[in-house]
Amino acid sequence: MAHPTPSGAPKAAPSSDLNARQEFVLWSVASVGFLAILLVLSAVFPPDDSSLPGPAWLTAPVLGWVLGLIVAAVIQPHRIKAPSLAIVAAGVILVALCAVVFQGDWVAFGRGVAGFVIGLLSGVLIFRALHAQRAADRV
Repeated sequence: MAHPTPSGAPKAAPSSDLNARQEFVLWSVASVGFLAILLVLSAVFPPDDSSLPGPAWLTAPVLGWVLGLIVAAVIQPHRIKAPSLAIVAAGVILVALCAVVFQGDWVAFGRGVAGFVIGLLSGVLIFRALHAQRAADRV
């Protein structure tokens, strides 16, 4: 259910100061930005070897990001009531752990998992805001 702001615009999350449309734009841009940062870092520190086709620094994060967005669309993100910044903080921690945990031959896989985390958590925020906006438009 969308929570109204003082101006009457629906909110995607009760803890947010932004309305649903603003959250949708913010997290859509942030998702692409986070992926771009991951790709730049992956290009600067390319993995030595990978079983993925093409350059693994490009393939793994993009594939993980797309899969994360698909999973986020399938689950019901509008039921997740956690504050947006808490979800982003969890994402930052998980992506950082991917760099620590996946070393050696697993670097490309770790970057794919990092891309998945970015896609999943930003997708939850994007689809939650989209659902709130659509619910308000139906009323």
